Amino acid sequence: MIRTAGKGTRSAAGAGPSLQAHQVAGFGLPLTVAALYERLRGGRDYVFCHASPAVDRLTYTALGLVVAAGVTAVVGACVTQGRETRPRAGALPLVFLVLIAALIVAADGVDAHGEREAARIAAQRSDGRSCDYTPRVYSATPGWFFW
Repeated sequence: MIRTAGKGTRSAAGAGPSLQAHQVAGFGLPLTVAALYERLRGGRDYVFCHASPAVDRLTYTALGLVVAAGVTAVVGACVTQGRETRPRAGALPLVFLVLIAALIVAADGVDAHGEREAARIAAQRSDGRSCDYTPRVYSATPGWFFW
């Protein structure tokens, strides 16, 4: 309901569509699930003769960022739900949406860096020698934002 004057009311100029809790969750959770699916289904494979802790750290960092995006979606929906009745809560859901998107883009950037590192490590094996033991296969998943 829009009233024109009085304390605690909104004017027609200030009334507009605002984001709600279900929209924060509806944006963040499917995006997180899709990002996890992309990483778990795999991509380009690189063969290593030796373990690479640097690539492993990058993989875990990227997965951590994706999980953080999912947690941010849930927390953002809960916080937004609790603030829907309070004034000046309109920008808060947008902050959560931007944070979720930034976490997913950051995870894709870390994955892209991991793929470059994997390509560099796999190229060291190109001298024709075979591995001393069973080689490790690294499956690169650069995501949607870095090709």
